[in-house]
Order: sequence, then C-alpha cells, then structure tokens
Amino acid sequence: MLVLHESIKKQAKCRVELHVHLDGALRPETAWDLIKQKGLPLPGDGSLQALTDALTPKEPTDLACFLKPFSIFLPALSGDLTAIRRVAREFVEDCSRELVAYCEARLCPQLLMPLKMETPPVWAAAADHANDANINGNTNGSQSQDVIAEQIVEAALAGIGEGEKTCPGTKVRLILCCIRGQPKWSAEILQLCEKFKDSGVVGIDIAGSHHTASGGDTHSEGAEVFQEAARRGVHRTVHAGEDAPAASVRAAIDDLKAERIGHGYRVLEDESTYQYCRGTHFEVCPTSSYLTGAISSLQLTSKRHPVLRFIEDDVSFSINRDDPLLTATSLRDEYNLLASWGCSEAVFARANFNAALHSFLPPAEKRELLRQLRDAYGVPDVDVRISDGDSGKAANLDKPCITVNTWENRT
Repeated sequence: MLVLHESIKKQAKCRVELHVHLDGALRPETAWDLIKQKGLPLPGDGSLQALTDALTPKEPTDLACFLKPFSIFLPALSGDLTAIRRVAREFVEDCSRELVAYCEARLCPQLLMPLKMETPPVWAAAADHANDANINGNTNGSQSQDVIAEQIVEAALAGIGEGEKTCPGTKVRLILCCIRGQPKWSAEILQLCEKFKDSGVVGIDIAGSHHTASGGDTHSEGAEVFQEAARRGVHRTVHAGEDAPAASVRAAIDDLKAERIGHGYRVLEDESTYQYCRGTHFEVCPTSSYLTGAISSLQLTSKRHPVLRFIEDDVSFSINRDDPLLTATSLRDEYNLLASWGCSEAVFARANFNAALHSFLPPAEKRELLRQLRDAYGVPDVDVRISDGDSGKAANLDKPCITVNTWENRT
C-alpha cells in the first residue's frame, strides 16, 4: 500500500515571543525592495544576496558593531508610513508561520522619523559605512517630511491589524522604545504609550548601548520617565545586562521599575544580584547574544549560555529573536539551538507558559492566551492567579502548574 506523507497544514499556535524589534525584523526581500524603490545605496553588486550578506555579522563583536547594518536599510523606512505599515503586516504573517500565538514587538517611532536632522541619526552614528545618502535621506517614494511619531505608531498598528485579520490565532502588540543617549524622546514615548494603550500598545522599553547613555549613572538613564510610567500603570521592560554589568539589571528593577529584563545575561557575574533578580522574567535572545559579544564578554569562568543556568534554577525566561534580519534566524532556529544544548520540549513549553504569564496583556486577554496555550499543548488546566493591578515592582506571578519533565530528565 502506498502511504503519502504530508505535513500538517494547520498547526496549533504554541509560542509566545516577548523580545523582537519590529524595525529589525524586515524580510530581507522587503528591505531590498524598499532600498531599490528609494534609490538608496545597496552593498556589493546590489543583489539580494549581497544585501543579506552585508546585514548579517559573521563573527561576534560588540553591540555597536551588531547594530551597524541598520544604517543600510532603515533610511528606506524613514518617514514612509506605507512602508512601515507593510513591514508590520508582513511581521504578523511571519509570526503566524512561526506558530506564534502572541508576540510583543518593540519599536522606537523617533528612529523612523523623516531624515531631516542636521546630525547623523542614532543608528548611523556608529556605522562606518554610513554616507551622505544614508544620513541626509532620499525623499524618493512616499517619504513625507511632515510625518510625526504618532503617525508612525498608527501605521505600525494598522499593519498589525491587517496582518491579524489574515492570520487567525496570532496576536501582536507593540512596546514603544526609549533610546539611551536620547532622553528628549522619552517623555513623548510615555505619552504615546498612554494614547495608544487601548489600541495595541502595551508597554515601554529603553534600548541601546549603555555606553551612549546620558548623565552620570548610565545604568539608570530614563528612571524618571519609567517611574512615572509605573505610577500611570504603563508596563515596563528594560534592556540591561547585555553590554553592561550585573548592576545594570538591578538598577533596571530598582530605579526603572522594570517588570521584565531584556537579555540580562551578565546578571550571573554577581551572585547576590542574580539571587535578587531571580523573580524577574528574562527575555533571552540566544543567537543575538553571541553576535553582540554579550556571551564572550561574560566575566565568568564558564562561557556556558546563561539560559542554561536559568533553566536549572527554574528562573522564568522566554525565547526570542531580537533582530532576525541581522541574525538571519527564525524562531525555529532559536529553539533548535537550545535543543542542541539539551533542552527538551518540556523546557520550551514552560518557557512559553511563563512568557504568557509575564506578557503585558490585560488580565482577560492573558487568560485567553493561556487557554490557547493549554489547547495547543494538551494541558488540562493551568492554575494561576493573574493580578489586575501593578505594584510598580517586578512581576512575581505564580508559576504555571503543568506537569513537565525536569531539567535532569531532559533526555
């Protein structure tokens, strides 16, 4: 008898992603198309392959070098609401293909403002290959010099809405990012978080290298705005412990009232700080943590990835792509990398339930997401308490009561 093997056409959406940058998640084909439309410089022979090669770091360096490729493609998005809407729509479609039930994508709208500033934009300042065409902008296409940050958020949300209509079972929300070294943007970011809190914006973040931070205490830049965000009930996550020491993670929790930590790997450099932060959810980005040099710079005897310590200690974490256009990885690739280190499906299930629990969704939507995960994983029930309030401190939610293999029994 002939048996035909066919893939399952409708797979359950079972993943939750909390740390991915929308402007770093373009499809390579879309980046190439937009750059050509605007008449902007393309690397090498101008082919898609040459662009893809130029965007992906070949060896671990540091965060600044990792971010350099943004100067190649971000000018093609700047001030172009149609392009931003397209990227957001395609992002939802890509999430759906990655079996993502829920994703929080982050975006700094000011980085996508029309390029009319006299000084190089943040993403071009560190780029050796940034040239006048990149920095001064090219107004070909639908770029408008009158675009404001609010319109950029609206365009992203509109694209997300379009994507969700064609991708049932996948939900995407936005986190708006402040940028270290650009404190003048932060108050407006908080205002936009409040303005769009009922339209798809669920939180605030601060990203960028600590080495470009303003003021004396580089670990606590943005504290005033984030403390105000806590008072207003705006959820908070903070990039910390990536290119800065363990103290930056503690400062994020204490001074910026972070509920989650983006990256946070270097928290293991100080055991007392690590113990203090163990109740916090860490947004782990496995591939980018190597390409940014975060792992090679760890001041530890072992260069074993911190996520393995998190697993052993039952610390809450999620699995994320960060900037997939630069890492050239899918979410499946990130899971496969962890699997190669010995992580089982049970570890992935726990990570996704914890990601759902620590998401910034309103309580009712969070319960619905947990029901969706239960159905996907075939788990009969998850007994958790979800608070309707925000104490202003890092979240310490009850753990999902699901039966999974232990780390010791991971094989």
